[in-house]
Parts: sequence; C-alpha cells; structure tokens
Amino acid sequence: MNISKELKVGILSAAALVMLYLGFNFLKGSDFFSSDATYYVVYQDIDGLTVSNQVLINGYAVGRVNKVTLLPSTKNHLLVELHIRKDIPIGKGTKAILADGGLLGGKMIELELISREPFLENNDTLLSETKEGLPSMMAKKAQPLIESVDSTLYLVNKLLKELEGIGTDSKLMVQNINGTVGNFNGVLTENRQNLKQLSQNLNELSLSLKQTSKGIEPLVGKFNNLADSLNAVEFKALNDKTQNLLAELEKTTKAINKAEGSMGLLIHNDSLYRNLNATMEDLDSLFIDLKQNPKRYVHFSLFGRKDKSDKNKK
Repeated sequence: MNISKELKVGILSAAALVMLYLGFNFLKGSDFFSSDATYYVVYQDIDGLTVSNQVLINGYAVGRVNKVTLLPSTKNHLLVELHIRKDIPIGKGTKAILADGGLLGGKMIELELISREPFLENNDTLLSETKEGLPSMMAKKAQPLIESVDSTLYLVNKLLKELEGIGTDSKLMVQNINGTVGNFNGVLTENRQNLKQLSQNLNELSLSLKQTSKGIEPLVGKFNNLADSLNAVEFKALNDKTQNLLAELEKTTKAINKAEGSMGLLIHNDSLYRNLNATMEDLDSLFIDLKQNPKRYVHFSLFGRKDKSDKNKK
C-alpha cells in the first residue's frame, strides 16, 4: 500500500501539533501521564490572571489555571478552576495565594500547602488570598516621594518667578556697570599720556629719594651717637645730683631726730609751743578789748584834734 506524499505531510503536521500542544502544557505543569484533580477558588479581583497561568508550590509548577468564571450573583466575584496533580495531597486550610509572576508582569497562584488530614477531595474549594504585587508596593513607596517632588517643583517655580524680577534688575545693573566701565576706559584713553608722565615723575622722585637716603644715613648715625652721648652725660649729672640731695636729706632727718638745730628743738621741745599758745591768747584778749572799747586806743575828731594848751588858756 502506497501512501501519498500529501498524506505523509498531513500526518507529520498533526503529530507535530500534538507534540507542541503536549510539550507546551507539560512545561506549564500538566502531566499527561497522570490524571489531575480539580479544585476551585473564589477571588474578588484576579488582577489579570488568565487561563494557563501556573500553580506553584515553593516555586515548583504543579498545575495550571484551567478556567475563570464570573459570578454575578456574588457581586461579580470570580471563580477560578485549578487543575493540580492528583498525587499531591492537599489538606484542608490550604490557601491559593494570587501573586505576581515576576518583574516582567503576569500572575500565578502559589499554594500555601497543608499536608495533613483531612484532605480535600476532587472539586473542593481552596481558601483564597491575594499578595500585594511589586508594582503596588512600588506605587505606595513612590507616592510620598512623588508628593515631595511635587512640592519641591512648586517651590522651585515660585522661586523662579521671584528670580525673574531680580533678573531684570540684574540686567539693568549689568548694563549700568558696562556703561561705567566704558566711561572709565574712555577716561583712561584720554589721560594715558598724563598717566605715563606721572609714572615717569614718580620713578624720578623715587630715584632722588633713594640717592638722598644714602646721604642721610651717615648723618642719622652720627645724630644717634650724639644723642646717646648726651643722654649718658645728662643721666650721669642727674644721678650725681640725686645722690647728693638724698645724702643731705638723710643728714637733716638724723639731726631732727636727735633734736639738733631749730627744727629739732621745735619738734622735740614743747616750750616754744606753749609760749606761742600764750601769746596767741594775749593777742586774742587784746583784740576783743579793742573791739569793745576802741576809744581807749584811738581818738578821732571831725574838725581836728583840739590842742590841750589852747583849752588851758581859756
């Protein structure tokens, strides 16, 4: 029996498709050499979970999502049908956690497995749980940063508006400075010859002062020597006079302490003090009597004093 080429191609194509389908599902966790058990789980939001997404236990694929059904009677919750290998014992309380499939996106279901009795039967329902995905976590973390950046941009915009007015004033100031510099350059250009002559005169004056200082230096040295000599002479004479004065003062002090001379007697003998005190008391009494009886001591006449001889004649 001869088989045509067309039939051979058809058979090979069908076999290739079957192999591709079986290999694809095997990579997704389906084992066609053993039967699968069916389990159900209800989510409020599957966040992009689709048919054929993997079911994992500790990162190992043990099944896949077979069907997703909308439940209008329960506020549009979603019933997810899972095909999981029948040889894996799933105890009561096992959770089907909806999580992210990786950084590139996609979803998967992780089983938080409880491997003790009582075990679930085929078509039983698993507990559902949703793990917060990486994009959601990043969004929450980025929210305060975004608000901070927003506030910073607002302040920067406000500052730029304030600086805009300052920039106008700065531009005017720069223009004024440029004008001033231009005027100054003009003045320098006009007076360049005068400045050159002034610089030359200053150089000549500096040279003259330098020559003059050479002649003054010996004179200053002689003057310093003369001043030193005069200071030495004057200091010696003053020192001699001071020593003589101190010697005389010492002699006078010793004489006074020994009651020698008038000053010593005056200090050490109180007779002179007593005599002077008595004399002052007598003078005081005389002045009091003079004040009370002036006529005893002084005679005044308006027309002159009469001669006692003329009075006797009468």
